Amino acid sequence: MSLSFVEINKSALHESWSFVRGGLEHIIAKTADDWIPEDVYADLRAGVLALFLIYRGDERIGFIAMQAWPAYHDGPRLFVRALWVRPGSLREHQAEIQGWLKDCARKLGARAVRMSSPRRWDAAGWTLKQHIFELPV
Repeated sequence: MSLSFVEINKSALHESWSFVRGGLEHIIAKTADDWIPEDVYADLRAGVLALFLIYRGDERIGFIAMQAWPAYHDGPRLFVRALWVRPGSLREHQAEIQGWLKDCARKLGARAVRMSSPRRWDAAGWTLKQHIFELPV
């Protein structure tokens, strides 16, 4: 069964927020980063990020929050701020999600899709561009 990606208007965000917030909490637990789900909520409400829910048939299985990054030297990028699918769903749908992201990037005139992840995505066709290290002081 193929996936569908449904954009959630910021005025309708409240209806989906508990599902999205739960996924964001999973992401934070994996990355141990210092942002909170409400930071993403604020960016969505401000129009900085776009939110798409991912459905398999009638079942909501995940979401993508993304934004256009500005054009610097080689052109704009589509940046995935958060991508979460229910555990066990990614492998089955990874190629379709990546294809959809590429289509979104093309529509924006972006030359690439970027994201950060605690996992390696090399085997799925992504190129490692940088490692991010943090040294507490």
